[in-house]
Amino acid sequence: MPQEILERPQGVSFFLIVSYENEDTFFELKSIAEKRFSKVLYESLLLPKWVADETEREFAYPGRYTKVLSFKQRIHREEIVEKKKDCLEFQTLLQKKDLSALLIPGYVTSHNIVIAKSKDDFHRMYLFQGVYAETVYHFSRGQLLPLPSTQSYFKEREVIYFFNTLRESYEFNKFKS
Repeated sequence: MPQEILERPQGVSFFLIVSYENEDTFFELKSIAEKRFSKVLYESLLLPKWVADETEREFAYPGRYTKVLSFKQRIHREEIVEKKKDCLEFQTLLQKKDLSALLIPGYVTSHNIVIAKSKDDFHRMYLFQGVYAETVYHFSRGQLLPLPSTQSYFKEREVIYFFNTLRESYEFNKFKS
Protein backbone atom coordinates (compact mmCIF):
# COMPACT_ATOMS: atom_id res chain seq x y z
CA MET A 1 0.00 0.00 0.00
CA PRO A 2 1.49 3.39 -0.99
CA GLN A 3 2.43 5.69 1.85
CA GLU A 4 1.15 9.25 2.06
CA ILE A 5 3.94 11.76 1.46
CA LEU A 6 4.08 15.24 2.96
CA GLU A 7 5.40 17.85 0.53
CA ARG A 8 6.06 21.54 0.97
CA PRO A 9 4.01 23.48 -1.60
CA GLN A 10 5.77 25.71 -4.11
CA GLY A 11 6.22 29.40 -3.43
CA VAL A 12 3.29 31.78 -3.66
CA SER A 13 2.89 35.35 -4.88
CA PHE A 14 3.18 37.85 -2.01
CA PHE A 15 1.17 41.09 -2.03
CA LEU A 16 0.46 44.00 0.27
CA ILE A 17 -2.76 46.01 0.53
CA VAL A 18 -1.91 49.61 1.44
CA SER A 19 -4.38 52.15 2.80
CA TYR A 20 -3.13 55.73 3.19
CA GLU A 21 -4.07 59.39 3.14
CA ASN A 22 -0.88 61.07 1.89
CA GLU A 23 0.89 60.09 -1.33
CA ASP A 24 4.25 60.55 0.42
CA THR A 25 3.25 57.72 2.77
CA PHE A 26 2.68 55.38 -0.16
CA PHE A 27 5.99 56.21 -1.83
CA GLU A 28 7.88 55.85 1.45
CA LEU A 29 6.26 52.48 2.06
CA LYS A 30 7.00 51.31 -1.47
CA SER A 31 10.67 52.17 -0.99
CA ILE A 32 10.86 50.41 2.41
CA ALA A 33 8.98 47.37 1.11
CA GLU A 34 11.21 46.97 -1.95
CA LYS A 35 14.28 47.02 0.30
CA ARG A 36 12.84 44.42 2.71
CA PHE A 37 10.82 42.16 0.38
CA SER A 38 11.83 42.54 -3.29
CA LYS A 39 11.04 44.67 -6.31
CA VAL A 40 7.39 45.47 -6.94
CA LEU A 41 6.10 43.38 -9.83
CA TYR A 42 2.59 44.90 -10.03
CA GLU A 43 1.06 48.03 -8.57
CA SER A 44 -2.70 48.42 -8.79
CA LEU A 45 -4.44 51.57 -9.83
CA LEU A 46 -6.32 53.29 -7.02
CA LEU A 47 -8.88 50.84 -5.72
CA PRO A 48 -11.97 51.46 -3.59
CA LYS A 49 -11.22 52.75 -0.11
CA TRP A 50 -10.31 50.08 2.46
CA VAL A 51 -13.07 49.75 5.04
CA ALA A 52 -11.92 48.48 8.43
CA ASP A 53 -13.59 45.26 9.48
CA GLU A 54 -15.01 44.65 12.97
CA THR A 55 -11.65 43.44 14.31
CA GLU A 56 -9.71 46.44 12.93
CA ARG A 57 -11.97 49.28 14.03
CA GLU A 58 -10.24 49.77 17.39
CA PHE A 59 -6.85 50.56 15.81
CA ALA A 60 -7.37 51.31 12.10
CA TYR A 61 -8.47 54.58 10.53
CA PRO A 62 -8.06 53.83 6.81
CA GLY A 63 -7.12 56.66 4.49
CA ARG A 64 -8.89 57.76 1.34
CA TYR A 65 -6.58 55.77 -0.92
CA THR A 66 -5.96 52.06 -1.31
CA LYS A 67 -3.53 50.26 -3.59
CA VAL A 68 -2.12 46.76 -3.81
CA LEU A 69 1.55 46.02 -4.38
CA SER A 70 2.61 42.58 -5.60
CA PHE A 71 6.25 41.58 -5.22
CA LYS A 72 8.54 39.73 -7.59
CA GLN A 73 10.02 37.32 -5.05
CA ARG A 74 7.88 34.32 -4.12
CA ILE A 75 7.42 33.33 -0.49
CA HIS A 76 6.49 30.10 1.26
CA ARG A 77 3.08 30.26 2.91
CA GLU A 78 4.44 30.05 6.46
CA GLU A 79 6.50 33.21 5.81
CA ILE A 80 3.28 35.26 5.95
CA VAL A 81 3.78 35.43 9.73
CA GLU A 82 7.11 37.24 9.35
CA LYS A 83 5.67 39.43 6.60
CA LYS A 84 2.81 40.45 8.92
CA LYS A 85 5.33 41.34 11.64
CA ASP A 86 7.36 43.39 9.12
CA CYS A 87 4.18 45.18 8.03
CA LEU A 88 3.28 46.06 11.62
CA GLU A 89 6.78 47.53 12.01
CA PHE A 90 6.40 49.58 8.80
CA GLN A 91 2.87 50.64 9.79
CA THR A 92 4.05 51.97 13.16
CA LEU A 93 6.79 53.94 11.41
CA LEU A 94 4.45 55.36 8.75
CA GLN A 95 1.70 56.27 11.25
CA LYS A 96 4.04 58.88 12.76
CA LYS A 97 3.33 60.95 9.63
CA ASP A 98 0.03 59.45 8.41
CA LEU A 99 -2.31 57.95 11.03
CA SER A 100 -4.32 56.26 8.30
CA ALA A 101 -1.45 54.02 7.14
CA LEU A 102 -2.67 50.43 7.20
CA LEU A 103 -0.88 47.41 5.69
CA ILE A 104 -2.46 44.02 5.08
CA PRO A 105 -0.13 41.36 3.66
CA GLY A 106 -1.36 38.34 1.76
CA TYR A 107 -0.55 35.75 -0.86
CA VAL A 108 -1.97 34.24 -4.04
CA THR A 109 -2.06 30.50 -4.78
CA SER A 110 -3.70 28.52 -7.56
CA HIS A 111 -6.67 27.80 -5.31
CA ASN A 112 -7.17 30.84 -3.12
CA ILE A 113 -6.11 34.27 -1.92
CA VAL A 114 -5.23 34.64 1.74
CA ILE A 115 -4.58 37.71 3.91
CA ALA A 116 -2.87 37.92 7.30
CA LYS A 117 -4.61 39.55 10.26
CA SER A 118 -3.65 40.15 13.89
CA LYS A 119 -7.09 39.56 15.44
CA ASP A 120 -9.09 36.37 15.80
CA ASP A 121 -12.50 35.93 14.18
CA PHE A 122 -14.72 32.92 13.43
CA HIS A 123 -13.46 32.57 9.85
CA ARG A 124 -9.72 32.93 10.55
CA MET A 125 -7.20 30.20 11.25
CA TYR A 126 -4.51 30.82 13.83
CA LEU A 127 -0.99 30.35 12.48
CA PHE A 128 1.47 31.40 15.21
CA GLN A 129 3.04 34.47 16.89
CA GLY A 130 -0.33 36.27 16.98
CA VAL A 131 -1.02 36.01 13.24
CA TYR A 132 -4.21 34.63 11.70
CA ALA A 133 -4.85 33.60 8.09
CA GLU A 134 -8.09 34.48 6.34
CA THR A 135 -9.07 33.12 2.94
CA VAL A 136 -10.86 35.91 1.06
CA TYR A 137 -11.28 34.22 -2.35
CA HIS A 138 -11.31 30.70 -3.65
CA PHE A 139 -10.91 29.75 -7.30
CA SER A 140 -13.75 27.71 -8.72
CA ARG A 141 -15.06 27.08 -12.24
CA GLY A 142 -12.59 29.49 -13.79
CA GLN A 143 -13.13 32.47 -11.51
CA LEU A 144 -12.24 33.93 -8.14
CA LEU A 145 -15.17 33.91 -5.75
CA PRO A 146 -15.30 35.78 -2.44
CA LEU A 147 -16.28 33.66 0.54
CA PRO A 148 -19.54 34.53 2.34
CA SER A 149 -17.50 35.76 5.35
CA THR A 150 -15.26 37.97 3.20
CA GLN A 151 -15.50 41.67 3.96
CA SER A 152 -17.20 43.88 1.39
CA TYR A 153 -13.94 45.39 0.11
CA PHE A 154 -13.08 42.10 -1.62
CA LYS A 155 -16.49 42.04 -3.31
CA GLU A 156 -15.87 45.31 -5.18
CA ARG A 157 -15.65 44.83 -8.95
CA GLU A 158 -12.27 46.60 -9.33
CA VAL A 159 -10.75 44.62 -6.46
CA ILE A 160 -11.93 41.29 -7.88
CA TYR A 161 -10.57 42.29 -11.29
CA PHE A 162 -7.14 43.15 -9.87
CA PHE A 163 -6.87 39.93 -7.86
CA ASN A 164 -8.03 37.88 -10.87
CA THR A 165 -5.23 39.48 -12.89
CA LEU A 166 -2.74 38.78 -10.09
CA ARG A 167 -3.83 35.14 -9.96
CA GLU A 168 -3.56 34.79 -13.75
CA SER A 169 0.00 36.13 -13.60
CA TYR A 170 0.81 33.71 -10.79
CA GLU A 171 -0.56 30.78 -12.81
CA PHE A 172 1.31 31.85 -15.94
CA ASN A 173 4.61 32.22 -14.06
CA LYS A 174 4.38 29.63 -11.28
CA PHE A 175 6.88 27.17 -12.78
CA LYS A 176 9.42 29.85 -13.68
CA SER A 177 12.22 30.48 -11.23
